[in-house]
Amino acid sequence: MKQVKKIWQIVLLVCTLATIVACGEPDVYNSYVALPNAGWGQDSLAVFRADIANTNEAYDISFQIRNQSFYKYANLWLFVDVISPDGEMQRDTVECILANNDGSWRGAGWGSLYSLQCPYRLNTRFAKSGQYTFRVSHGMRDADIRGIHSLGLKISKNDGQE
Repeated sequence: MKQVKKIWQIVLLVCTLATIVACGEPDVYNSYVALPNAGWGQDSLAVFRADIANTNEAYDISFQIRNQSFYKYANLWLFVDVISPDGEMQRDTVECILANNDGSWRGAGWGSLYSLQCPYRLNTRFAKSGQYTFRVSHGMRDADIRGIHSLGLKISKNDGQE
C-alpha cells in the first residue's frame, strides 16, 4: 500500500511540474475593472496600477474587453493616460475593433458575453522601474455607453514574436 501511495505522489509531482513548465511565465500584470451595468460614462475612469521592476525586458501591453451582445457599436475608442513612477504622463488614443464587417463579434463568446484582447503597445520597454498608472476612459460619441461589461489590462513579457 505504501508503494502505491509513493507512486501516486510521484505521478502528482511530475504532473504538477509539467503543468508549471507548460504554462510558461505568468503575466507581469493582469487585472480587470467591472463597469456599471447602467453604462460607462465618459468621465468615469478605469484605473490600473502595475509595478514594473525590470526595465531591460520588452513587454506586450493589451486591453482585454468583455462586451455584451447588445453593445451597439463595432468598435471601442479608448483614451489612455500612462503615468510613470516620476509623474510623467503620456496620452494615447486606441481603437479596439470588436466586430467583423458582417456584424459578428470577434474574440471568444459564451452566451451573450464576448471577450477580446486588443493590442496596445507591443515589444515596448518601460523607462523607469516602479508603479505605472494607466487611466482609461472611453472615447465614444455617446456620453454613456452600455454593453461593455469589463475592461482589463494585461502586461506580459514579450516572447520575441510580433
